[in-house]
Amino acid sequence: MFGRKKKVEAQDSVDEIDESADSAQAAEIEEADETAEVDEWTELDLSQDWRLDGPFDIDEVDLTADDVKRIDLGAMILTPEQGMTITLVASPNKEILHAIVNSSPKSAVQLTVFAAPSAGNFRATMRDEIIDHTENAKVIEKGKGPFGTEVRRVVTTTDDNGREGFTPMRDWLIEGPRWVLNARLLGQAALEEHGPDAILLEEFVRNIIVRRGDEAMVPGSVVPLSAREEK
Repeated sequence: MFGRKKKVEAQDSVDEIDESADSAQAAEIEEADETAEVDEWTELDLSQDWRLDGPFDIDEVDLTADDVKRIDLGAMILTPEQGMTITLVASPNKEILHAIVNSSPKSAVQLTVFAAPSAGNFRATMRDEIIDHTENAKVIEKGKGPFGTEVRRVVTTTDDNGREGFTPMRDWLIEGPRWVLNARLLGQAALEEHGPDAILLEEFVRNIIVRRGDEAMVPGSVVPLSAREEK
């Protein structure tokens, strides 16, 4: 697989970007954290490096170290797996490509990269927003997943014929340098936590390389994708 760069060097280069704005924002967040109580899920997220085996930031890897064919989509570089179909998803107004869906016969994972502040732990904010904006949920809870705290949901859905059904989902929120990758599992992978589909999709997610870019972005905004040739 690709070569690994030292994370310290990668982080140093990231921290130099928008230093004045980020430092002010970090100070504000740190001040709030001093008075905020850390719950068990935040403790879980901070208990270890959940990205030790990926997904990786572009500054943490050396893609010239191997000959693996990858799909470069700008904000994400993917390593395709046999038997999976990758589809690009456009925003409702068709202005940007905001997500990809990697699907197999019984499962799928939708992947979106979001901008995050350099202070970190923005995944907790995004996790709470997912829960707050979930409608028609039969079940919604937090649990321990392969990347820290995950959100588990079963949502009521209605098809075109008016028949009611249920859609299981698991949201992995994986935080890197100034970005959060939201991997949303659907189908069998969302039902069977340790099933073969979930394990295969976890491996796929761990092989993702995120390229957030250097531009200033509002935390929580989507880092757009772009269709590029295979590397």
